[in-house]
Amino acid sequence: MAKTSQERTELPTAKRQGEARRKGQVAKSRDLTSVSVLITGGAAVYLSRNLMFGHFRQILESSWSKESFSTPCYFAVSGFFTNIIASIFIMLAPVILPIIATAVILNLVQVKGFLFSFEALRMSFENLNPLSGFRRMFSLRSLTEFIKSVFKMAIVSYAVYSVLWPERVALSELAGREVADFLNLTGTLALKLLFRVAGIMLCLSFADFLYQRWQTRKDLMMTRQEIKEEHRQSEGNPQIKSKIRTVQRSLARQRMLSRIPKASVIITNPTHFAVVLQYETGMQAPIVVGKGVDFLAQKIIATGRKHGVSIVRNPPLARALYKQVKLDETIPIELYRAVAKILAFIYQQKQGTRRNQNG
Repeated sequence: MAKTSQERTELPTAKRQGEARRKGQVAKSRDLTSVSVLITGGAAVYLSRNLMFGHFRQILESSWSKESFSTPCYFAVSGFFTNIIASIFIMLAPVILPIIATAVILNLVQVKGFLFSFEALRMSFENLNPLSGFRRMFSLRSLTEFIKSVFKMAIVSYAVYSVLWPERVALSELAGREVADFLNLTGTLALKLLFRVAGIMLCLSFADFLYQRWQTRKDLMMTRQEIKEEHRQSEGNPQIKSKIRTVQRSLARQRMLSRIPKASVIITNPTHFAVVLQYETGMQAPIVVGKGVDFLAQKIIATGRKHGVSIVRNPPLARALYKQVKLDETIPIELYRAVAKILAFIYQQKQGTRRNQNG
């Protein structure tokens, strides 16, 4: 079946992708960031556990020491609260700082740089429309998100079951164990559960990120008509551009014709080509100040006759000048001799005319 112009079959252009980025419409998986933060936090807690337990023990020893009960105003005089705040900072910094760094880096990697979109924060009354909300609730995307959530819940539940079920006997005996054994077993199980669940969720998050990229690209796909409209807007309306070029050519033609009265000679072919040359004392070489073919050539010749400009018929030279020299450029060296003969001839004619008038 032939594709219609209304089907979104074209890849998004750079302009379309840029507009979507400004609106905050980029491929991003929240699960990937959340799981990575969870893994980072768990690893940071595990690696800094001795540091955290050491400072926590110092806080307990300071608050339950003999001095705290026997010395009046002990907590105010000894700087107890300042020490507690410092200890808490030292305990939490190895965990909080890696978590913040992980979250920032992953967001930058996913959105390919820093991105802050004001348009994404702008309130839209369309989102408050109950009908629009109802359509979004029962859309294909909502169904896909629901299936993803159920699948993730099932995977996580199985991971929890696989960790806790083999340890069911040890867990049932925790009530009769020492505090150290209790903390050791629960801590080990918590870390094992954390990394197993996080590992599974990390794999799912990568898959979700790839899906988000595919979905975003699909949402930005364009129709052929949209491609044409964008091209028309970026390049300009062809009709308007054509009118602009016509006006520009007209202005250039008027400017060129206005320079003919001061020209030295017009070389013709005799009507198909016309080249206007100007030469004054001090110039390195004659300059082409006007040229044209057919109708414009006839217009140049008529304007030259009107203002008494010398017109010389020389078809080979006229063609060579027209093809080789642009407007406001000096003639090439190989044409110096031919043009010099014409200018000398015109100069002699003008000199003879002046003598006859004076005589």
